[in-house]
Amino acid sequence: MSDGPYVRMQVEYRGRLGVEVGVFVAVDHLRRAGRLSPAEETRYFDIDDWFNENLPNPDFYADGNSVGAVTWFRPPIRPDMQELINELCGILTAHGVAYHRVTSDEPGTVIYEDEFQVGVVPHVRGEPTPLATGITLAPTTAGSKRAVAESSVRHVLLDADGVLQDLPGGWYAAMEPYLGDRAREFLHKTWSDELPMLAGRGDYMPVLAATLQNYGVVTPVADVYAAVWKNIAIIEESIGIVRALKQNGYGVHLGTNQERYRGAHMRTALGYDDLFDVSCYSYDLGVAKPDPAFFSQAARRIGADIETILFIDDNARNVDGARAAGMLAEQWDFTQGHDLLLELFSKHGVAATMTASNPRR
Repeated sequence: MSDGPYVRMQVEYRGRLGVEVGVFVAVDHLRRAGRLSPAEETRYFDIDDWFNENLPNPDFYADGNSVGAVTWFRPPIRPDMQELINELCGILTAHGVAYHRVTSDEPGTVIYEDEFQVGVVPHVRGEPTPLATGITLAPTTAGSKRAVAESSVRHVLLDADGVLQDLPGGWYAAMEPYLGDRAREFLHKTWSDELPMLAGRGDYMPVLAATLQNYGVVTPVADVYAAVWKNIAIIEESIGIVRALKQNGYGVHLGTNQERYRGAHMRTALGYDDLFDVSCYSYDLGVAKPDPAFFSQAARRIGADIETILFIDDNARNVDGARAAGMLAEQWDFTQGHDLLLELFSKHGVAATMTASNPRR
């Protein structure tokens, strides 16, 4: 039991979990933005490694913290731990980042506890805060910051269709109940119509409705869309690799061409907004693959140098577009098997399998 209220050292801006960012993550944001001196970065890694080695690892990190939990210290904080926390606060002060010490008897729903800390799901979340110039709200994952910082690849950007997900039986078979042997012709027509919407220009649903009507389909457009466009099967082995990458400390992001209705379904119903650190949907970026501008915009959104990002896509033209933008890229689809994907990651020095231990964030 604690001898008093739980304690958290945090800064004044909210991160992607909708709560104020802890000092560990705040210092890592400065590191990712290139603002730390070599000595500060080395000391940060030393402190982070010390906590990884000396504190138990909360089990909610095993799947990438899908529940969005945060940790609070249980008082009294050991003097050696407090001294290291104070060093992190000193780094923040040196860079003009305000922080404060907060206490609470009930910071959220407790889902984990050990002798040093509790993990809680916050009762209240807010919107992420617009950041001051120079601070990058990049993802901070549970793995070794030092190991990833020394790697040429620090982020992985993954395509969705063909890499993370599949349409069972294929698009043509899905449309055959409505159009029979005209399904292929119809789909190529509507995919052409959809192109501006992939870049966020226009509303796809009335366009699809009109094309269905022209082809004599009387089924309501919403029903056809739900049966075909939303008929997505997640490839669990690919998702396992996503979680392994996150566990090992890489930023893991989604880079996909979608119009806004299917994108919204993927964000919410499939849970991709919670799974990925940063989501780059073409309709949101305003540009679609294979345009190199898609990848330049994705790198800016991720907050990383483009050459530190490895992109995986099943389409050769998209891979070429990424490479033209300066991003590392490999072509792969799930039908080739995940052993090949792991080989491609290994080729770039990326650890994409679960490690025996899962260090604390």
